[in-house]
Amino acid sequence: MTPEQLLDEASTLLHRPSRSMRRCWQRGCACLTRVALEQGLRICWDQVAPSLIRCPMRHQLLALPAFVDASTALLARTAWHGLSRAMHHHVYELAPTVSELEGWHRDVTRLLPQLRAMTLANNTTDSD
Repeated sequence: MTPEQLLDEASTLLHRPSRSMRRCWQRGCACLTRVALEQGLRICWDQVAPSLIRCPMRHQLLALPAFVDASTALLARTAWHGLSRAMHHHVYELAPTVSELEGWHRDVTRLLPQLRAMTLANNTTDSD
């Protein structure tokens, strides 16, 4: 699935969760959104810096400011960390709220075109 398809599925789960997922739809939505972000970064690194694909996501996020502006890198980092935290189930923690999930979904939706633009900018400079 493409990152956009994953985000579509996350949106469906967020706004119309099925009865079978009544207790876990929040974490399922967080997981789909995080995978969309990770896949978007993987596609980007494949073109821009292939060696980063093998690195842990924390390292990829640390390298991101070298390729995009600081606000885009910060948005990616905060979204990924928030989604990662939301995915882990602890009996003493509540599941993420709808507004948190919507915010992360919105952030990743904004990030994917920026990552694609970074890939396209790299491809045009390589062909010059």
